[in-house]
Amino acid sequence: MHEHDGAFESLRTLSAFDGDSAAAGRALHAYLARQWPDIALALLLVRGSAAGQCRLAGLIGPNGAELFPADDPFGRAELPRFDDDLSRRLLGRSGPHAVDLAPSERGAPLAQALLGPASLLALPMPNEGRVDHWLVLASSMHRRFEGADPDVVLRDATAAYALLTRPLALRTITAEAQRHHRAIEGLADLQRLLHPDSPLIPDLDYAIHWQPAETAAGDYYDLMPLPAAAAVGGGDAWGVMLADVSGHGAAAAMETVQFDAILRTYEGNEPPGGPAGVLNYANRHFFSRRQRRHFMTIFGASCQPGQDTLTYICAGHPPAVHRRGNQVTLLGQGDDAGIPLGILRDHRWENATTGFRRGDLLVLYTDGMVEARDAGGNAFGIERLAALVGSGDPAPAATVARVRDAVHAHQGGSVGIDDQTLIALRRLP
Repeated sequence: MHEHDGAFESLRTLSAFDGDSAAAGRALHAYLARQWPDIALALLLVRGSAAGQCRLAGLIGPNGAELFPADDPFGRAELPRFDDDLSRRLLGRSGPHAVDLAPSERGAPLAQALLGPASLLALPMPNEGRVDHWLVLASSMHRRFEGADPDVVLRDATAAYALLTRPLALRTITAEAQRHHRAIEGLADLQRLLHPDSPLIPDLDYAIHWQPAETAAGDYYDLMPLPAAAAVGGGDAWGVMLADVSGHGAAAAMETVQFDAILRTYEGNEPPGGPAGVLNYANRHFFSRRQRRHFMTIFGASCQPGQDTLTYICAGHPPAVHRRGNQVTLLGQGDDAGIPLGILRDHRWENATTGFRRGDLLVLYTDGMVEARDAGGNAFGIERLAALVGSGDPAPAATVARVRDAVHAHQGGSVGIDDQTLIALRRLP
């Protein structure tokens, strides 16, 4: 076998490496020992050290035995530290170079750690524009590396080093990603616990679709019966709220959790009452510490069945769709539209009202539904959503299925680029 063939086979073997850091050190030693069978191999950590200082992060003896395990190559535990004349001479240059030791230098602490060599070959290992480690080949023979071209050896060693460290870095990244994913899953589970637990509200039928774009969502909703005192004119009053935090993912989900915590402290006494009172209270507490990075759009409504009245507030949210018979009206436009929560500390919202009779249907949604795009970049749009609400079976489950399926077909799948929530509520005829 030619020399180049042997080098290729060695590199091919290294490319299949899938061991740990210590095994990588042994594999690299075996690779370099093809040319220098008598060498010891040391890994010196210089990241975080002053110029000329280093820490011993691994050492393989001439026979391939591991004398200092390279299982902590980035110094997460305390590693032996060296600051002597030899370390300063060895690491004082920026490029690869050979060093022959004077008899006095062989007694230096670093030389003793490297088994008292007579000659060294120092190779800086570049990584993302910086040098965290040096590889040092150590031999008991004087002028052992005299005929070697340090730049050629560096290229060869760097290629081998990259092949060995790639799977180690990939595993580290994967483990970190899995850890973050588990944390986000925990947040998503907490968020789901905040959803209403299928409340029973007399004379009200409803259906809900909630689909995060990621594991956790920035969409928040609540549906609840209201206290008897809120039911002016008799009947069972109820309230609904749909909110959408700017952005999506874990940060947006955390805002929904905090928003829910604020709402649970509300005692119902914020002027002017109704949904606007809830928003005025929540907005004040959003600014209780410092300016937030996110804002929140909200559509909130309460129904007084005894008066056939729907009281609502729109804070920067897409307008709700009100269906009566086959006629649809958009609620929360023009004078009825307000700014999102979390923009102005002292802003005050006011309630709007409309009739809401038996058989009427109310559909709330987040912008992830109407901004869903097809392959050509065309948005689904409010007009198409309103048309779907106004046609076909007005039952909430049928309405949600009709709109949801159309959005899925439009965007080419069940998960969009933004969180998607759709709520349909109907007073029973």
